[in-house]
Amino acid sequence: VATAMLQWYTEMLAEDAMEAMQKMAGTKPVPVVRRDAAGTRLDVEVDPVDLVPGDIVFLEAGDRIPADVRVLYCTDGMEVDNSALTGESMPEPRHSGTEKPSQPPTEARNLAFFGTTVLKGNATCVVHATGDSTFLGKIAQSIKTSYVKSTLEIQIEHFVHFIAIIAIFVGLLSMSVKIVQKAPLSDMIQYTACALFSQVPEGLLPTVTISLMFASAEMVKRKVLVRKIDAVETLGCVTVFCSDKTGTLTKGEMTVQDLVVVKASAATIAQDGLTVVVRERGSVWPATCKSPCDDISVCGILNNGAELKRDEEGKEKWTGSPTEVAIMRASCEVQGGPNSAKEFKQKPENQTLFEIPFNSENKWMLTVHGQAGSGKAFAILKGAPDRVLKFCSVSSNPQAVAVIEAQMQKLMGDARRVLAIAKREIRAPPAKFEGSGPDDCNFPLRDFEFIGLYGIEDPPKDGVAEAVIKATKAGVKVVMVTGDHPDTARAIAKRINILKDVTTTGDAQEFSVITGLQLDTRVPKGDNFGDDEPPDNVKWWKKAVVNARVFARVSPIHKQVIVQAYQKYGYGGIGDVCAMTGDGVNDAPALKQAEVGVAMGIRGTEVAKDAADIVLQDDDFSSIINGIEQGRLCSANLRKSIMYTLCSKVPQFAPTLAMVFGVPEALTIAQVLLIDIGTD
Repeated sequence: VATAMLQWYTEMLAEDAMEAMQKMAGTKPVPVVRRDAAGTRLDVEVDPVDLVPGDIVFLEAGDRIPADVRVLYCTDGMEVDNSALTGESMPEPRHSGTEKPSQPPTEARNLAFFGTTVLKGNATCVVHATGDSTFLGKIAQSIKTSYVKSTLEIQIEHFVHFIAIIAIFVGLLSMSVKIVQKAPLSDMIQYTACALFSQVPEGLLPTVTISLMFASAEMVKRKVLVRKIDAVETLGCVTVFCSDKTGTLTKGEMTVQDLVVVKASAATIAQDGLTVVVRERGSVWPATCKSPCDDISVCGILNNGAELKRDEEGKEKWTGSPTEVAIMRASCEVQGGPNSAKEFKQKPENQTLFEIPFNSENKWMLTVHGQAGSGKAFAILKGAPDRVLKFCSVSSNPQAVAVIEAQMQKLMGDARRVLAIAKREIRAPPAKFEGSGPDDCNFPLRDFEFIGLYGIEDPPKDGVAEAVIKATKAGVKVVMVTGDHPDTARAIAKRINILKDVTTTGDAQEFSVITGLQLDTRVPKGDNFGDDEPPDNVKWWKKAVVNARVFARVSPIHKQVIVQAYQKYGYGGIGDVCAMTGDGVNDAPALKQAEVGVAMGIRGTEVAKDAADIVLQDDDFSSIINGIEQGRLCSANLRKSIMYTLCSKVPQFAPTLAMVFGVPEALTIAQVLLIDIGTD
């Protein structure tokens, strides 16, 4: 009973910590329109838990969507972050139009889902599902994966069976001795029971529980919150660690890493080339970047929809599209800080006169700036490089275009997302700017001056590369499992030492990066891999679990299949002990399937945390590697404790064995039981 209470207390502390984290990430009240019994409009603010279908809610950039909603109206270019549901880090546009009835809900652009976030724009929506009826709630209810025993449970089970056999043997041996001695029946029963029960390790359960409690407390100091206490030991036995990329191995936010600018002017690009300014270690720009990057940073501030807002804690934070925020943050850093954006935008000559928002057809956004009535204005164009270059005067110079495209290819080869920016003067601006594209604008959209390129990526977290090396030396294989493009995943994997930057051949080359398209034909027949799988699939998976280091463009079901494959075919056919990280609802089945499911405490959804055994409080991959170290220390301590338990039984068994050879009784029944209680 005491042991059970200790375990309950430990897991209760973990749940309290979880609740504290949930409160920190609490959702603010939502502006809602309702009608009373008389039909009068009521504008109220309602907690998300009190929403009901039919409520009209108003959402703006930065808001977490409080229920499943249908978009009734939204501003042009509205974007949401659906990564909690889909695992994709790129924002998705939303509109208020109708969709085909055959369109899957997750792909419908006029729906937004509970747990996702508005990145850009405002919307008026109607609630159509709340609580367990939401898309997220249904996934949470549908997780019915079979229970996976922890390595500790398996080992303890084997140990208990072994002890039971020993105890029965000792009991029968004691009974045999008493039969030979023709002892009374009462003595025979007493000595047999005494010999039997003296072999039972009564102290095993509290020893294991207390060891796990101490290890759990130590892991909390390393920002690793243990929800299920036996996961501590299992973590120490992990041989394969499948990790999501976005937010775990990387920072989870888009960052401008490179600014590519012209050296003298756009007209001399073919002769002079381009200057590439790269962030230095510590994510800071070189001290000398202000002069060459002045134009590209000022244009990045003016042609930008990101806004500086205060969060619930009063801290200032950029909100808007991740790409816009990345460019705004980098431009402000070059110009001297966040206040520079306000300074530049408040200048009369930089007043925004007109804007064409980004859309999927144009793939660019345009802003016109100037002082109203001054007769002067200038336009800034930013977007996909191939689209922006068409409007630039440099497009008529093949040599200059070749230089720009070569630099673009180099950036994309380093997993960068590349955007171009250009500018032109409008000498005779119209009284009123109009238009939505190159065909209907009442001002010229040509002969722009090429300013430069932005190289944007989600960079690896500090310390991850070292943590991967540490894990590899400890015998843990780290595998990246992501929904991102294979080229992006490969480039990041090389930088953090998951993929070796050396020439490989044969199976190592073929299976190093596996895509979701390849996995579509390799899924098991049933819910899990069985012994009747096609030989071709078995052969393929046996090679994959040995050589694969990156799984890219994978779906949620693929993640679960990958874990199952390692558990079935890994470690030379014995099966790997697999850990899996995840933060989205889509990761929950794989978290349940793995021996150790690891959820993200900051980015993670509640469904992912509920399915996990361990929660990372700082979302840092390095923390879980430190947790593995603590788990192995716990395993070593448990083995020592169990060995002591076995050794302490020898003095109790020896007198019984000696009696077989005619040695007089050395210990009475009471003495044996007292020794048993004392040693345990």
